Amino acid sequence: MKSIKLIIKMMNTKIGINSKIRTGMKLILLFVVVSIILVKCGAPSADYWPDIEAGFQNPPQSAKPRVWWHWMNGNITKEGIKADLEWMHRIGIGGFQNFDASLATPQIVEKRLIYMTPEWKDAFLYTTRLADSLRLEMAIAGSPGWSESGGPWVPPSQAMKKYVWSEIRITGGQPFSGKLPQPPSTTGSFQNISGFRRGFGITADEPLPDFYADAAVIAFRIPENDLSMIDLQPAITSSGGQFDLRSLVDGDVAQSTLFPAAPAGEKSWVQFEFTNSTKIHALTLVTGGATGRGY
Repeated sequence: MKSIKLIIKMMNTKIGINSKIRTGMKLILLFVVVSIILVKCGAPSADYWPDIEAGFQNPPQSAKPRVWWHWMNGNITKEGIKADLEWMHRIGIGGFQNFDASLATPQIVEKRLIYMTPEWKDAFLYTTRLADSLRLEMAIAGSPGWSESGGPWVPPSQAMKKYVWSEIRITGGQPFSGKLPQPPSTTGSFQNISGFRRGFGITADEPLPDFYADAAVIAFRIPENDLSMIDLQPAITSSGGQFDLRSLVDGDVAQSTLFPAAPAGEKSWVQFEFTNSTKIHALTLVTGGATGRGY
C-alpha cells in the first residue's frame, strides 16, 4: 500500500521543537444566531449634508476624541498640567484618561510628586477642577501603573490563572478504577512550561506563586478506529536533528530538542510517514522558551 506522508515545513531558523499530533475526534458545534434588522432608508433631505459638514467642523462634545494622559514617575507640575489641558481643549480633544505610571522614567522636574502624597493629591484636585472648567471628560485608573488586576497582596487562588489538562484513553462500557494522570501544576504560560518573573523592580530570584486546583473531569466517546499516534507508529524523519516519536507526542512541552536551520534557500521540516491513509484532526506545535513562542 502506498505510504502517506505528513510534512511540517518551517522557516529557516533554529528553534526548540516539541510537536504533538492528536487523532482523537472531537466534534464542536458552533451555533451562531445572527439577527438582521432592515431599516427603511429614504433619501436624505436637502439640508442633511450641510448639517453633516457642520458636525465635522464643530463636532459635539460626545463625538470628540479622548486621549491617554500619563503622569510618569511623579514628573508633575501644575504649570505642566495647565499647559497640557489647555492644549487639549484648544485642538478639540474631548477628554482624557489620567494614568499614573513609572517605567523607571528619570526625574525631569525639580520635585517629584509621589503617588498619593498630599502634594500629588493637590495636583490631582487641581486637574479635576481645571478639566471641568474646560469641559474635558476625565477618567482615572483605579491604581497606579498596571496593577489594577494584580499585586503581591492578591493570593494565588484569586489571581489570574490558566487551564491545564491531562489525557488518558480507557475502554468504554465498563467501570474504570484507577488514578487519572495529574495535569501540570507548573506556574507558567502554557501547560508545563515554567514561567519567569518580569517587570520593573522585580528580581529574578523571587519565587513564583504556586496554585493548583481540579476543575472538571470530561469523558467523551471516540470512534473505534481512532488510534493514538503511538498506536499508528509513523516513521519520523527531518531536515536535521534527532527526533523520536514518543518525545514528539508525549504532551511534555517543556522539553525541547534543537532544530538546526536548513541551508540557505532550503526549508526546515519534520516528516511523519504513515503506512496507511490516516486522518489528522489537529496539530500542536510548541517552540522553545519560557513563553512557548521561542523566546
